[in-house]
Amino acid sequence: MSAATPRVKAVAGPVIVKLEVRPDQVAVVTVDDPGAPLNTLTPAFGVQLASVLERVRSDAGIVAVVIASGKRDSFIVGANIELLTKIKFAGDAERMSREVSRGLAELGSLGKPVVAAVHGPALGGGFELALACTAIVASDDAKTTLGLPEVQLGVLPGANGLLRVAERAGLRVALDLGLTGKGVKAEKALRLGLVDEVCPHAVLVEVAAARATSLVGKPPVRSRGAGRPRLERLALEQNPLGRRLLFRKARDETRKKTRGHYPAPERILGVLERYGAKGFRAAAELEVKSFGELVVSEASRRLVELFFATTALKKDRGIDDRSAEPLAVERVAVLGGGLMGSGIAYVTVQAGIAVRLKEKDDRAVGRAMNHVQELLDRRLTRGQISRVERDHTLGRLTGTTDYSGLRHADVVIEAVYEDLALKRAILRDVEAHTEARAIVATSTSSLPLRKIAKGAKRPSRVVGMHYVSPVHKMPLLEVVRTDKTDPSVVATAVALGKKQGKMVIVVNDGVGFYTSRILGAYMNEASHLVAEGVRVDALDEALVAWGWPVGPMLLLDEVGIDVAAHVGKILHEAFGDRMLAPASSDVLLKDDRKGRKNGRGFYRYDRDALKGGRRQVDPSIYRVLGTPKPVELPMEDLQMRCSLQLVNEALTAFGEGVLRSPRDGDIGAIFGLGFPAFRGGPFRYVDSIGAAEILRRIRAYEDRLGLRWTPAPALVERARTGKRFYDED
Repeated sequence: MSAATPRVKAVAGPVIVKLEVRPDQVAVVTVDDPGAPLNTLTPAFGVQLASVLERVRSDAGIVAVVIASGKRDSFIVGANIELLTKIKFAGDAERMSREVSRGLAELGSLGKPVVAAVHGPALGGGFELALACTAIVASDDAKTTLGLPEVQLGVLPGANGLLRVAERAGLRVALDLGLTGKGVKAEKALRLGLVDEVCPHAVLVEVAAARATSLVGKPPVRSRGAGRPRLERLALEQNPLGRRLLFRKARDETRKKTRGHYPAPERILGVLERYGAKGFRAAAELEVKSFGELVVSEASRRLVELFFATTALKKDRGIDDRSAEPLAVERVAVLGGGLMGSGIAYVTVQAGIAVRLKEKDDRAVGRAMNHVQELLDRRLTRGQISRVERDHTLGRLTGTTDYSGLRHADVVIEAVYEDLALKRAILRDVEAHTEARAIVATSTSSLPLRKIAKGAKRPSRVVGMHYVSPVHKMPLLEVVRTDKTDPSVVATAVALGKKQGKMVIVVNDGVGFYTSRILGAYMNEASHLVAEGVRVDALDEALVAWGWPVGPMLLLDEVGIDVAAHVGKILHEAFGDRMLAPASSDVLLKDDRKGRKNGRGFYRYDRDALKGGRRQVDPSIYRVLGTPKPVELPMEDLQMRCSLQLVNEALTAFGEGVLRSPRDGDIGAIFGLGFPAFRGGPFRYVDSIGAAEILRRIRAYEDRLGLRWTPAPALVERARTGKRFYDED
């Protein structure tokens, strides 16, 4: 038997873990699952890794080990999440956690140094495996990211990863990575002490082998933090008082964000606090218990479902016509350089696409281009891009005050004020100044696409691309099609949106499409409640307590009271009294109340507006509205009246064929509007509560409040038949 190809204990199924011994007696263990595009931790992987480690342990000719990936651009991206969905009892999840932890602990008990050679994403269980090694060498490639994203699935890392991060880089870093689920690039990981060396990808295995050889016969080093982090650890982490302060602050900040709806962050805090006070073994035992309970929690079930939904959406081309292909997009023109237009320009140049931005005069062009540069400068300041990358990206953006440079644009995105006549005029101009193949997209948030495209020379080339403001932050893009829009145009808009980093849903044309329409119902009900005498802050606090990121009245200030009133009129014209706003909307406009943009809204925006970290309601708002004596309603009533209005409208839109699927409806509500993710979206929420119960509540409001509470036919039907929006697993 050749020393380069030692025999490994035979296992059933495809070979995932391969072993090869180099002439320098370093064994290279390569992980490459032939049945999957990415490596994940599966039972088959665990069995094969154990077999390989057994061979390494018993072979005196092997002095050290390097673990690398056979995939081109990734290491190991975590556990196979489908395994979590099959677990019904906490005890089963606990056993799985113990088994994986025990298997990874073997890496540290071989008596031989093990070095992880990481290129590409090393996430979740993949990062935990690397952390269990004696050392980590990472490539300097931009694709290389290390992180523990389990909190985003409603669980915590179940194989001691958090504890090993704390060993290497301290509790503060462990809290940051564990509570946010964010990844870190290789250079930052090196500074934090999470990895031991960074090198070019081309020499990764060689450098890792050299590091492994240098560690032969030396005890492992657990703490890698240096400089200021080490002093901080002495002051804050390695004494009881410092730890109490650290965890008190972390717990306060976490509870402000989660409002108690997401149990995983609390468990992460508990495990790391136990580690700081009682050490690794005690914390590991708590981790196992916590992992088991979280896996079967309702919050985790909804978040895992959302993960699968977004994963499927990323692969969805947005059309059913398999013969239609997206067109190549190299040049995009953006008409309008306000916050929306400049935001679209920013995400487009970030995607590597040249942008020609048109505004009415040089001053407006300058403002728009400055806004794009400001957004890039923020990334530069945070270390997310280099100065060269910033300048190169900005170099893709040019400005104009006429239609010069638009002749060869592949896609033209109009982002002007929500005015039908204006948008029609711009569409005519664009068709006159572009080639016949050009796609014309409108960013309208409420006007029907068919009305904008009426009279167009090339209606098949017109599509809607409704971005959610602020574009650089909000992940959703609604692509809107009419019955005349060519499928390849839809596919192109979807592909462009994905390049821009967006979660893209495709909807059929209609007033308000999907997100603006259901948001209108939600905001409308909130306005009715305030008109009835409910205090602004009481209403907002109730909806935040239900899980919304901000309350409806603060959101109304952010959107703009004038903008919301304009859209509200469009929705009312389309849907009748079901979308009738209270008379207070006109009163606010007469008082020049536009919200944050002019410092006059439901809340104060002067220098003393924040008190105790919370924005204060403008007390004059009640005088302007002429509201009666304050009315106190149960918090649940406030929550249900607003949230169920949105849910009911979502189901109505679905029944009318606006949505392609309940999945798209849930993703649109969560990523576009902030519907609580732990509730799964409007359709998952109805499935979890039961259509009959939701209908009962809506009927009760219909009896009290009238036409705007007419239940969605799709809800009535499912309450009658017991059918769910999602098929049972």
